[in-house]
Amino acid sequence: MDRQAADSPDPQDQDRLQEPPRLWLGLPARLLGLTIAFVMLAEILIYFPSAASYRLDWMNERAQAAITASLAVEAAPDRMVTQDLADELLMYAEVQAIAVKRNGMRELILSREDFMPEMLETVDLRDQTVMNGMGGALRSLTAPEDLTLRILAAPRSGTDAEFIEVLLFHQPLKQALIAYSWRILGLSVLISLITATLIYLSLLFILVRPIRRLSRAMTRFRDDPQNAGLITRPSARRDEIGEAERAFADMQSDLRHALVQRNRLASLGAAVARISHDFRNILASAQLVSDRLAHEEDPRVRKMGERLVRSVSRGVSLTEDTLKYGKAEERTPSPGILALKASVEDAASDAGAFDRDMVWRNQIPDDAQISFDPDHLHRILVNLIRNGLHAMERARTPVMTVSAAQEGGDWVVTLADEGGGVPEKAKKTLFRPFGASGANGGAGLGLSIARELARANGGDVVLVSTGPAGSVFAVRAPAAP
Repeated sequence: MDRQAADSPDPQDQDRLQEPPRLWLGLPARLLGLTIAFVMLAEILIYFPSAASYRLDWMNERAQAAITASLAVEAAPDRMVTQDLADELLMYAEVQAIAVKRNGMRELILSREDFMPEMLETVDLRDQTVMNGMGGALRSLTAPEDLTLRILAAPRSGTDAEFIEVLLFHQPLKQALIAYSWRILGLSVLISLITATLIYLSLLFILVRPIRRLSRAMTRFRDDPQNAGLITRPSARRDEIGEAERAFADMQSDLRHALVQRNRLASLGAAVARISHDFRNILASAQLVSDRLAHEEDPRVRKMGERLVRSVSRGVSLTEDTLKYGKAEERTPSPGILALKASVEDAASDAGAFDRDMVWRNQIPDDAQISFDPDHLHRILVNLIRNGLHAMERARTPVMTVSAAQEGGDWVVTLADEGGGVPEKAKKTLFRPFGASGANGGAGLGLSIARELARANGGDVVLVSTGPAGSVFAVRAPAAP
């Protein structure tokens, strides 16, 4: 399978991404469902205290009706009424019996003639609240049909009674509470539907539709990022959606320009690589001629030949560096245990340090060992040593000193030359590809490649100091275990 086929999206996946989200499977449906669920949850939490309050009010109404019925007995002669009147008063109060406690004695005021309670549940309204009545509301919903309530309530003011006692069947309370629950359920469903619909429509127009539009724009731009017509036009909104639209539009513009620039640079790089390849062949032929001139007997011709050799060698090095940098990436490092001092000596030999009239000082300890790729280390050191030699071409007595010190788990190798230092304008782009180079005729690739190789091996290359007295570069490399 080729790379183009591997990177191309599956047609079914592409159709699925471009297909607009279905109304009942996307974000709007989820918002609607969540809104209904949350409203119903809130109604459930509110139901229990409201049911307890309804139960408490219902029993208070029965107790007040019983107190009113007892007033008729209090007004009768000798507090005696007929059984027919008693039954009528009890029917009006919807209770079965009424008693009053005075001076520690319980006095039966009204009672049905055939009333015989079996199961009693006492409720003292004097200490009942909504919070402690929620458990009673649940019990009322599940209570048996033959249960009788014994309600204790405070008497009316101005009497000597301690409390009034009311007996009544529990079944009417249970039925009333069930009917109330059904009304609350219907009202909750109606409120949740209305609230969910309003919130759904609001979020659909305020949030969901702009997000859906933005999602489609992302999908279209992903398929053709270099099409300027697909850049999103932000709305005039000042909220987070508007900020997202403006940020996405800016990102589209920046990415499109970056892709266009990348294509141009890729084309330019391919052209430079082809030109460098042909130019290297031309320089190779010129190098053969210059080598012959350098061995002529005539001193002036030999001197000109030596200068021509150096110039051609720089041209060859420039084209080789350009071709190497034009590759996709360097090979994966293969670290080995290297003797640091011997590695520096080999690099200095290949860089031409021993072919010149200069002072070479290798002050690296004999036991210094590092874990590094041999080829990568050689290329790094040759580049740095060669740069130092070029910087000291005009020095009377050039001196290059190489030393090393261990810092933590790394060895830091410093290379100090006595050249004129790195120009000020070249400092900021010294390690940048094709940036300003400190060496005349340099392409600005050597130090960039050196740093890339060092970091690939877990180290680094930095400029420690520079000035009229010379420059100091440092190579950090992991110490051998």
